[in-house]
Order: sequence, then C-alpha cells, then structure tokens
Amino acid sequence: MKSLKNIVRYAAGMLLLLPFFLLNSCSEDDDNFEDVVPDFAQAIIRSFEINGEFAQIEHTSATITMTLPAGTDLSAVTVDLTAPEGTTVTPESGSTIDFSNGPVVFQTMAENGANREYTASIGAYGDPKILSFAIGENVAEIDEENNTIYIEIGSQDGDIADLAPNFVIADGTSVDIASGVSRNFTNPVTYTVLSNDGFSATEYTVTVEQIEAPKISSFTVGESSGVIDNEENTIYVSVPAGTDLSGLSPVVEVPEGQSVSPTSEEEVDFTDPVEYTVTNTEDQTKTYTVTVETQQANPTKYAFLGEQADIASLVDDDAKAAATWMENTYGDEFEYIQFSEISPQSMARIKVAMIYYLTPAEDLGYSATPDNVSTLLPPSLRPEGAKAQVLKNWVQNGGDMLIAGDANPLIFSLDRVPADFSAPREPGNYVYSEFGCAESAGCVDMGKPADDIWGLGMRPANNSQDRQGHPVFDGLSFENGEYLALQNSATREVRLIWWQHFDGILNPSCCGQDAATTFEQTLAAIKFGTLRHIGDAFGYGAVLWNRTDMNTHEMFDDQISKDFKGSIFSIQNTIVGYEWDSNGTVNDYQSNIETFTGNILDYLYNLED
Repeated sequence: MKSLKNIVRYAAGMLLLLPFFLLNSCSEDDDNFEDVVPDFAQAIIRSFEINGEFAQIEHTSATITMTLPAGTDLSAVTVDLTAPEGTTVTPESGSTIDFSNGPVVFQTMAENGANREYTASIGAYGDPKILSFAIGENVAEIDEENNTIYIEIGSQDGDIADLAPNFVIADGTSVDIASGVSRNFTNPVTYTVLSNDGFSATEYTVTVEQIEAPKISSFTVGESSGVIDNEENTIYVSVPAGTDLSGLSPVVEVPEGQSVSPTSEEEVDFTDPVEYTVTNTEDQTKTYTVTVETQQANPTKYAFLGEQADIASLVDDDAKAAATWMENTYGDEFEYIQFSEISPQSMARIKVAMIYYLTPAEDLGYSATPDNVSTLLPPSLRPEGAKAQVLKNWVQNGGDMLIAGDANPLIFSLDRVPADFSAPREPGNYVYSEFGCAESAGCVDMGKPADDIWGLGMRPANNSQDRQGHPVFDGLSFENGEYLALQNSATREVRLIWWQHFDGILNPSCCGQDAATTFEQTLAAIKFGTLRHIGDAFGYGAVLWNRTDMNTHEMFDDQISKDFKGSIFSIQNTIVGYEWDSNGTVNDYQSNIETFTGNILDYLYNLED
C-alpha cells in the first residue's frame, strides 16, 4: 500500500513537470527554435525510503517529509532513495544522515544537465517539530538549533500582511495555528508545536522577507520633489517658472539592489513626458511616465475638496453647507475639486484649499479606532495614498490648507505631524489621545437646550499667550472674554477625536502656557484654543501648523521635513461646535462659524509662501 501511494505521488509530480516535456516535443522542423531546456523529469527523486517506509515527496516545492517511530535516533538515519537512470543524488542512497539538527538538502544531477535541490525533514513521532514550511513555491530555511524559520518570498507572491503558509508537523503533535491559516507576517510570528503527551513543546519564530517590487521611491529635480502615483505609474514634477526643460538631471532613488533607466542624475530632455523603467532583483520591471512642467507663477484660487463630483452631489450635509458658502463667498475665485480629481495640475491654480466633512448622521462609514484613525479618510487620502502625496507636495511647495472635522487625520497623511497608530504613543509619535464617538455613526445629540453652547476656549491660560487679537478672530467677540461661541443648535453631531494632551511625549505635556509653548516649539505650530468647557488649558482644539523651511526652534522635531513652504490650519474633530449644518434646527452662532472660516482662509491666502 505504501508503494502504491508513492507511485501516485510520482505520477502527480510528473504531471507538474509536463510543461518541460511539451517544450522538448516541439517539431525538429522548426528552424527558428532551438531546444535548450533540459528535461527536468530526469532530475527528480522518485522515492525516499527509511526502514521500509516511504516519505512524502512534494515535487512542486521540492520538499520531503516523514515521521519515524517514537524514540528513533534522528542523528543516524539510513536513507534509501531512487532517481531516474543516470541521475546522481548527493548524499547518495544508502547514506546514514543526521537529521537531528534540522532539514538536509539532497542535490540531484541528471545526465542532461538538469538538477534540483530537495529539502528533507525527518521527525520522530510525538517530537514537537515543524518538518517543512512553505509559502507557495517558496521553501523556508528551518534552524532547529535556534528554533527559527526564515523564508523569502517574491514581490508578486502575495500580501505579506495576509499570507497562508503550508507546513508539515511530526505525527503525534499538534500546533496552535494550523497550516493554511492566513497570518500577518509584517513582523516575525510564532508557532507552537505541542507533543500529544502534553509535556514537551517547541516554539518557532518565523520571519518572512518579501523582495521589494520595482518602484521609484523618490524623484527630485533641483529642489522640486516629484509626486509619485504607483497606481497609475506616473510621476509629476512642477519646477519653477522659466526652467529649461530640455536638459534636466533628476535625482532618482530606488530601493537597494534595484536599477533604473535612465539612471539617476543622467541629463534628460523633458520637453515631452519621459519613461523611466525600474528593474528589481527578480528582473521584474515597472515603467513610469514622468511629466515635468513649469509652475504657474501666481496661483490665485480658493478651493473646496470633496468626495462627490460636485457640490450639489455631496452626501454629507455639513460638507455641502460649507462648500456652498465658500462658492457664494469667493465667486469666480472659487473652484470645487473632487477627491478623485486631485492632481498636481488641478492644484497648480489653488492658493488655499479647504477640506471638511462630518458624517455621524449620514453614517458613511468613516470611522476610527485607536489602531487606525486614518480610516476617517477615503483610501486615496490615507498615508501613502496617491492623492495625499499630491497634497503633501502641494503644501511643501507653498499651498495652504484649512482642514476640519473628520478630515483632521490628513495632518498625518501629509507627514506634517509624525504619527504611527500601530505603535504606542511615545516621543516623536504624536497620535491622538482620545477616540470618543469614533465608530461610524459617531454621536448625535438631540434636544440640546440653547444655553448649552459649544465653542473654542480662548482663555489666555489655554495658550502660550493671549491669541484673541489674532487676525483669524477679526470681527468676532468672545463670551465672557473666554470663548468663541460656535454652536447651540438642538441637534448636534460629533466625534471626540483629538489631542487631549501629550503625556509621555512632550515635557511639560499638560496643561499650562509652558506646555503650549513646548508644543509650539517642537512642532512649529501655534495653539489657538481648546474646548469651551475646559478651563485648565487641557487639549488642542485649533492649531496653525506653520511652514517649516525657516525660523524653526532648536527643539523642532527633526522627523518633520524642513521643506514645508505652506501652512495648515486645523480645527480638531471635537465638541468645539464647528458644524456647518444644524440638522433642521437653529444655530444662533452660524455667522461666527462663517466669519471664523473666512478669516482663516483669507489669513492663509495672504501669507507669504
């Protein structure tokens, strides 16, 4: 019965090798074809036998696995094997092999030049051991001495965050996570193999490395950084007006081991778009179309960025209200740009852009968790998203933005504030500290009394100094000299996603003027206030993120690029009351929202960038 099983396995292996036979069967009358492919069917191991029992041979992955009786001395195992006539195998049949330290490689060599390497792993019954480990056709290296498994996969062999390995364990053992179950291998993972007697176990640490796909990681012409779209395989560079495009020498960066043509710093004529081709270590290629254009000398437009095709189609009532007001206010100087249409060309005309939406009542699925606040953004605006990269480049080149509501995590996508939501908060990782009402439906408060006023707390103690005289508050008054009233409607939508403080990140982190000063110096920013009801300077409700290319403090975080020539004003996603549509109820302070927004946009417009 064992022999029959081995014959079946051999037959299956032959079927897998059928393409090699087909290559050799081409007609000898074809003068344009020369058969130089050896017959790999001659390089297989047909059978692998120990003590009269046959091992399992997987010809696709070239692995051999077998479990011997309990107590077998794995350091001295005699192997009998067969191969096609004329094919040699090293170690040879009849050899006594030490399998106690892990897999052993058997090399075949056929007379026709074909050869293969088979990895043989032998275990004993009940001995907790992984005999083989593979992802697709990629076979791992198993180090029994250190209980580690290492495997390299190709750039096209799947998503490293979602891989389903196949492995074999010794009979008489079990494993905590079964073969074939998908796991995230971005970082090393462990598998624990337990003997069925329950007294012994082995924990393996598995590391997967994926060959990087061909890509251009940076493309720079002089001081102008290219916007790289890896989905469309395009690169756009905007260079100063008057630049001669016929002889530019861009600096092109690719991952280690990859090459690019034309080469970095090679002089190229960019009068028309130019193709750059990257080749990775697998000899896979990717071709980018690079367009270089001179900048519009003086961008003049105000823009609102939204998800739907036009203002009338906006689903979020707050975004529609804000965009409509902006269109009515700025007239011919206004443009509406759909997220999908964000490009270097469309943004080239824009001096100041606003992006704002607040979706709890509509429940459009924009939700956040402490693990990933970026899901409040559409995919293209999340970190590394194609449109986020366009906006980042635009701000670095002098564009100014107002972001508010659920769009606030864009401050991280733009790399203006360093944050990694997959890691703990720590110095240099400025993730938000509160995630109230984070789920997709947010919170909707109804029946609120008119005297329950939400606003921006502007007590001097809230900030590094008294900010009430700043131009963004022109024409506005402060209730009791303490806060800017923004909302008292009966129905209010909210998420409470914001920086409460910076404990463990800045020192001091909370809560007086000295903490605000430290924040401003570290991040090149100005704190404008907190929530109306917060009286101890606790939290950050509105912030101006200044340009970083000049006059930064010695405490400035060097993780932040010093080439931001534009500024960003953010109104945090909190109960400061910045809600443009009152859901059918009346907000007595709607004019404050409009005046405050107009002041911010005009202040940004008039900045020297």
